[in-house]
Amino acid sequence: MLPLALMVGRVVTAGLGFELSPADAGASVELTPVAAPAYTPELGLLVAGGAVLSWHGDPERRDLPRSSLNAVAGVSTTGAFLVQGRLQSSANGDRLRVTAALEVRDQPDHYFGVGYENGASRPLGADTTLYRRTWWQLTPTLLLRVLPFLYVGVPFDLSSTRGRDLSAGVAADPDFRSEVQNTGVGLTVQYDTRDVPINAWSGMLLSATWLGYARALGGTTEWHALSFDYRQYVQLFRKGSTLAWQFKHRSTFGDVPWSDLTQVGTPWDLRAYRWGQFRDRSGTSAVVEYRFMLPFEEGSLWARLGLVAWVGAGLLGPGVLPDFKNVLPAAGGGLRVELQQRITMRLDVGFGDGTRAVYFNFLEAF
Repeated sequence: MLPLALMVGRVVTAGLGFELSPADAGASVELTPVAAPAYTPELGLLVAGGAVLSWHGDPERRDLPRSSLNAVAGVSTTGAFLVQGRLQSSANGDRLRVTAALEVRDQPDHYFGVGYENGASRPLGADTTLYRRTWWQLTPTLLLRVLPFLYVGVPFDLSSTRGRDLSAGVAADPDFRSEVQNTGVGLTVQYDTRDVPINAWSGMLLSATWLGYARALGGTTEWHALSFDYRQYVQLFRKGSTLAWQFKHRSTFGDVPWSDLTQVGTPWDLRAYRWGQFRDRSGTSAVVEYRFMLPFEEGSLWARLGLVAWVGAGLLGPGVLPDFKNVLPAAGGGLRVELQQRITMRLDVGFGDGTRAVYFNFLEAF
């Protein structure tokens, strides 16, 4: 089902006063409420409402990208409830960056097991994969610029997963644990030349992150993860016409709980499979995407609309590197609505190997 964005209103705060107005990149603070129905394979039909807030992290540097916070809450026809939030902020001339993601869910879910074969062959059903999951995760990161375009920082990962009402198939799976609590901290290094981190039209990101989880930090698990992320953005023909690609890899080590194994086929990579269907100790995905904002006069309603198309592939494996025997292909397209300058709402329809997925979310997938 195509989500219909209902622009409830746009509020711009300038100084101490409030006024209704169109988008204004020079405003001190801009707030855009949004309500929309949506559909995902995991949640079914979803009714969600939220808002996008943006502001100048450094009032003296209006040329720098604006900081932003988006949040949404929703309920679905499957009896699910969710709250999501994303923060991307900077200060002191972009020398300091703080990012964070929050996810809270209570929903009927499906667990297929570990490995490609389980994800591809275990039948979806009330007796084989169904259970109810209560899950929350908070992932803040503090970054400090140490050289031009080079950032070093500390990521944190706090999460809790509780499974109940287990079907016979889930209860019998040897890798499944009913309760998992993770507390992790690590190190990240980023080389970032993107013009606008949340929606780049040019530049690149090279990132390497290590995260370690320990009972001494307050969790119930002992393991660690290493991930790499490469993104490139090239402007074609004009502003708003962008060729983008991403290659990312994640490997996990130690006694990794099922809930935190590497997943491929999520709303942030292939966008063509049920989220959580494919998981293993390591995973790699590659996506090439073309983004095209409609070439209408700046400030018009039509100039806020855009289209995307992508192709990609993913791999999973039980070791440090993925297994190249089984490939998860993906292709798709989508619609973009610019809520504020360079802050978009997206509808994506992806097609995989015998699957289809539809996602609605704020911000680009990468």
